[in-house]
Amino acid sequence: MSYENLEPTWRPSLERNDQPLYLTIASAISTDIERGCLRSGTKLPTQRELADELGVALGTVTRAYTEAERRGLIRGEGRRGTFVGRSESSRSILSEMVKRAAHGIDLSKNHPLYQFDPDLSVALHRIARGKNAQELLQYPPAAGFMRHREAGARWLTALGAKSDPESVFVTYGAQHALSLIIAAEARHGDVIAAEKYTYPGVRAIAEQLGLQVVGIPTDAEGIIPEELDSLCRQKAVRLLYCNPSVQNPTNAVSSLKRRRDIAAVADEHGFMIIEDEIMRPFLTEHPGFIADILPEQTFLTISISKSVAAGLRIGFIRAPMKTHQGLVESLNASCLGTPPLTAEIFTHWLEDGTLDQTIARRRQDMAARQQLAAGLLAGLRFRDHPASYHVWLELPHGWTGLKLAMDAQLRGVMVTPAEVFAVDPRLSASAIRLSVSGPPTQDLLASGIQTVVSLLRGTASHNQATV
Repeated sequence: MSYENLEPTWRPSLERNDQPLYLTIASAISTDIERGCLRSGTKLPTQRELADELGVALGTVTRAYTEAERRGLIRGEGRRGTFVGRSESSRSILSEMVKRAAHGIDLSKNHPLYQFDPDLSVALHRIARGKNAQELLQYPPAAGFMRHREAGARWLTALGAKSDPESVFVTYGAQHALSLIIAAEARHGDVIAAEKYTYPGVRAIAEQLGLQVVGIPTDAEGIIPEELDSLCRQKAVRLLYCNPSVQNPTNAVSSLKRRRDIAAVADEHGFMIIEDEIMRPFLTEHPGFIADILPEQTFLTISISKSVAAGLRIGFIRAPMKTHQGLVESLNASCLGTPPLTAEIFTHWLEDGTLDQTIARRRQDMAARQQLAAGLLAGLRFRDHPASYHVWLELPHGWTGLKLAMDAQLRGVMVTPAEVFAVDPRLSASAIRLSVSGPPTQDLLASGIQTVVSLLRGTASHNQATV
């Protein structure tokens, strides 16, 4: 059967049901295959052609084709198109993906490299010899023991955000900090504004609490203040979540002027801001914090998950005084305080210099990996930063993030499509995030990126980069 057997008049019959539209389209493909309307080897319309024919968003068709490929109904063959039938080299698309994922190169996770983790045994021995070690087994106050809040305040101050220990809360890392703040400040149905591509954890929290997240258009400096102001004139925004320093996933860095303009919009409309500065420890220069421009309306959050040790799960909130009671109630409802032992380990590392030494080693390795990535991606449109764990790669015409992620995974390389970060699921996203921190060696990093580049240039083979 010729692979070029194109039936341009094929149009799925979409029955009304309660399932998402992309699943309805995928089911229609399955039904037409069973009925013989779509024969093996038939070339399907391009995603854009089918979207135009059905009058739906391109992203919907992309998800439908991805789902159909996952079921083994169709296969993508790069620029040649999408065809009916399973991959001839595997029992199914899904089994091939699982097999390659287990042995492949992971460019999808922004995890710190564990070989740079501090020596935990040294800290534990010092703590065990301390005269107050047994106190670490007691229930802490909701905001944490004052010794640990003081350590958090010293660290924040060293990073440029002068902090009073009374305003600092100890948390289980950044995700916990965000959960506490949002639960304390928002109520069911409230609106949270965020960058149009944002940290998925915020959307997960909002979904649990019945909140609406609205994406704000961005540029190279992050949130566009005029767009934020426009939203506030249409909706009652309760909170703004922003990641103004090496934003995840776009790597945008907001200038001091941009931060002042965002603060001005918040001041005018009266909403609170969550300023996520998780990558601040890696920046050798920093423009300044929104929390210092508008202190009574801004929560400043930071953790050591990216910069020091992910598994310790320690973070901090510098909170406006008027919000303290709400945070205490939120903490009491969630975990009754962060474990003192992990906070004590952080404090030891801060005091003996381990914190700074670890950050310096990670910063040096990241800069080298970013330089390597930039060389391999030359000629493509991307946004990098020496203090970032990832590269934001904009894709050539005809590619979506989901499509490239699928094709890359079939070749043993995992990347994160922009759709994962999109606040609006209808957004057709032509970008991916490449995490340079995932592979344990720079050789593996180079191999993974080369596979992605080869795909975009139409030269990748199905076995490329599998290790």
